[in-house]
Amino acid sequence: MPVQLWTSNRGDVLSNNLPNDTAISFGAGSADAPASGNITKQVSQPGVSPGATAADNVLAVYSIPASSFDVAGRGINILAMGAFAATGNNKTVKIIFNATTAVVGSTVTGGTTIATTGVSAGNNVAFRLESNVFKYGAAGANTQLGLNVVSQVGATIAAPAVPAALTATESGAILIAITGNAATATTDILLNLLVINAMN
Repeated sequence: MPVQLWTSNRGDVLSNNLPNDTAISFGAGSADAPASGNITKQVSQPGVSPGATAADNVLAVYSIPASSFDVAGRGINILAMGAFAATGNNKTVKIIFNATTAVVGSTVTGGTTIATTGVSAGNNVAFRLESNVFKYGAAGANTQLGLNVVSQVGATIAAPAVPAALTATESGAILIAITGNAATATTDILLNLLVINAMN
């Protein structure tokens, strides 16, 4: 028997497999809010460093299951946070959507960068990258839109990137990779958190 999560505004018992039109009430008002929630949390202390220097090396990866982007409006929010070491060396962290291959400790191949710190010499500062990806168009059309929410290193917040039209194959798994490119020393980059939330 499936585990009950909550009851919808229609009085239906919601289980692990939710229909596409499932909604819950937003407060006591009449607006419906589609169900949403966390699909992965990867937490590390003291953090994950790149496996090598001078390349976009995978720090964390998550595989979105096939058919997750099945209807227009379905989306995810991706949040990556960590720190740059107390050095003046160049460092870069990215969120890459629809990577071809992504194995922690190895160089990523393929995919589209939807958020980046840019090359930074940040010294003993935190970084935060956040992006949304939403399905648009007909089911099976392989059409998504990548939207950069924030790219921040220390107190510096970069202008958001231009929205990216994405074409991941929706009938297959889609790899999301967080990468770190440490120009001089692998210990210059530490990824502490990857969270991906699904939005129905």
